[in-house]
Amino acid sequence: MRRIALLALVAFAAALIPASSAFAINSTQKFAASVSPAKAGTKKKPTGVTLKVRPYFDDITADAAAPFATQFANVFFDKNLVFNGKSFPSCANLKVLNSASSCPSGAKVGKGTAAGSALGAVENLTVTIYNGPGGNKVELLVDGSSPLAIHSVIEGTLSKQTGQYGWLLKVPVPADLQQPAPSVFATLTNFDTTISASVKKKGKKIPYVGLTGCTNKKLNFGYTGQYTDSTSQTVGITQACK
Repeated sequence: MRRIALLALVAFAAALIPASSAFAINSTQKFAASVSPAKAGTKKKPTGVTLKVRPYFDDITADAAAPFATQFANVFFDKNLVFNGKSFPSCANLKVLNSASSCPSGAKVGKGTAAGSALGAVENLTVTIYNGPGGNKVELLVDGSSPLAIHSVIEGTLSKQTGQYGWLLKVPVPADLQQPAPSVFATLTNFDTTISASVKKKGKKIPYVGLTGCTNKKLNFGYTGQYTDSTSQTVGITQACK
């Protein structure tokens, strides 16, 4: 009954709020990313690192009259990073969604927290990260309990890039997380995740994320958010390394 009442309230409020597709957002996308330690190894022996990634908004009140949601989160990583998903056990999207506890040991590679805002209410979420199939996917299990019950998996796909960045993690946000009810847009205000995992194979420790070099004593990270108003914002940052 509580969920039905909440959805009814959301649907009623939706009628009072115009769809955000008619507006360009005024809020400023922000982004933080880093690896630790920021000390490079080599291609034959990468340094195992902890990778932290956080796209976020400090303030979205400028868009209170025309809320928006993120459709695609695109995270760019430095070309000196390596990802060793193929060496780890994996767990497929539906299995993570329906029975995460039965995923193979070692498939869980990270965790984090997230938050979304809709109609003035904030939903706090936990994030559990699993290595997905094929060595190029991550499965982001998000769970929340208030004001709505949320249990969903967001799948990101990693691909090689050329130029300033070496990798792109493209993450499409599921439609039901973008809009929990018709014309109601849930704005992703924070998605703070950490990956820090390793596996042993034939006596050798393999990190999920490794660092092989340090070009010009810095690492490049970037983020492009694509939104429901058909616009996007890009943020680029660097981290010192040695």
